[in-house]
Amino acid sequence: MKKLFFLVAICSLVSFEALALPMDWHGVFAVDSATIDSYRRIEETEQQTTGPGTQEYRLASGQHASARFQSYVLRLAPEIIVNDSSTFKAELTTGYGRGGRLGDSSTTDQSGTGTGSMGNALYYYNTNAGGSSPLQVSQFNMILYSDTATYIIGRHTYHWGVGAVINDGHQIWDRQMYIRDGLTAKFKIGNFDIAPFFSKVSSAESLTRATRASEYGASLLYDNPDKDIAFGLYYSKKQNNAFNGTVVADIQNTGAATPLGKTNTKLTDFYLKKSFGKTSVAGEVPILSGEIGHLYNSTSVSKYGAKAFIFEAKHELSDNTTFFANIGHVSGHSGVESSYDAMYLNPNYQIANLLFRYNLMAVGDSSRNVFDSYITNAKYFKFGSTLRSERASWNFAAIYAIANETAVANTKSYNHDSNRLFNATTSQSNKLGTELDVDFDYRWNNETHLGSSLGYLFTGDYYAFTNTATENTPKNSFVILFKSSLEF
Repeated sequence: MKKLFFLVAICSLVSFEALALPMDWHGVFAVDSATIDSYRRIEETEQQTTGPGTQEYRLASGQHASARFQSYVLRLAPEIIVNDSSTFKAELTTGYGRGGRLGDSSTTDQSGTGTGSMGNALYYYNTNAGGSSPLQVSQFNMILYSDTATYIIGRHTYHWGVGAVINDGHQIWDRQMYIRDGLTAKFKIGNFDIAPFFSKVSSAESLTRATRASEYGASLLYDNPDKDIAFGLYYSKKQNNAFNGTVVADIQNTGAATPLGKTNTKLTDFYLKKSFGKTSVAGEVPILSGEIGHLYNSTSVSKYGAKAFIFEAKHELSDNTTFFANIGHVSGHSGVESSYDAMYLNPNYQIANLLFRYNLMAVGDSSRNVFDSYITNAKYFKFGSTLRSERASWNFAAIYAIANETAVANTKSYNHDSNRLFNATTSQSNKLGTELDVDFDYRWNNETHLGSSLGYLFTGDYYAFTNTATENTPKNSFVILFKSSLEF
């Protein structure tokens, strides 16, 4: 909690000259407490296997079967109106993931470096690393308004579609956001919104072209509120030059992560939203292609071939009752070494209270972060309803999920949790499980919410896999979450 007090102290030092300008303060402070029973999802109470192929999560010291932790989300967003055509915006937070855990905020991200070496799997995500620094300025930008366009210059965020890949983290409990260090220009022509951009991803190693990493592209959205329809395309290219060493991976499990080197990847993301009276549907299809660099060895360049199909639907039965559905296909990787095909959705995009939501490898490994968890390698189906009163709401949902890619005996296979290839000696089930969720939210007032969530997972045999002749025994798991939030 020292970081919270440090941040408050910094904010109190704002100069009197700055106070002469119109300034608005917005933000979020939220605290939750989570208990995950049987987080390893198996009956065995001692460590059975530790190889790269096993789905068995590492036991923490003391060999406890349950995990308990408390965390917070902190976002302070000052906005200074300089004049009619210029505004300055920023976002201040602490640690990694726009907050941290109560008692410790030292965990860092695994997107490119560190124990996880997930550089290839999470290549397309630009996030603020944060680490253990007590103060993070996760956004700082100027917004310039003109008759023809709006220009955003500096570190800023962006949102596209349902947020499956490009996600600005605008929800209360969103712990990450897509980052751009550069320029976005927004043009509006009738019902069309056009937004070209350029972003510098990395300049940490040198200031020459040899180590440069950049991203550029544009989005085109047609939005017609009169006809209740919106559709568009987001296209971008992200490139590392040959001597950039900031993105690393150890997919071969050698014990030494190596840079991907030169990359040339593309994101093509289609989006559609349509309303029919009280029914609305939305779909997003992100496709990652191009070249992901020297992923498997130092001589050949690997192709990138990941994709996802996301569908959401909602029907307002009455002012108090809503039915909803989520269906998705998120590609996995089979283990072939000619390409890399696994898609990892943005960690803010979640569909269950337990399944996919937590990085359970972090329970017994403090070098990882429990919220670095992604929907990947799955077909999922979610159906539920929302019941609302004046101050409270209840959500009820059922989720069923299976894996797209699993280990096949006597072939090279891939572990999507650890980002490691392994030689499979046995075959793996594709059943991830069925989950029942209940969420309760109470609106104390317009700014304050109290709530709780429950998720019960009927664990599938996918998690019993050990890559040995003896599999573990699946065990059902559940999470209980108590939370409170304040928006201002």
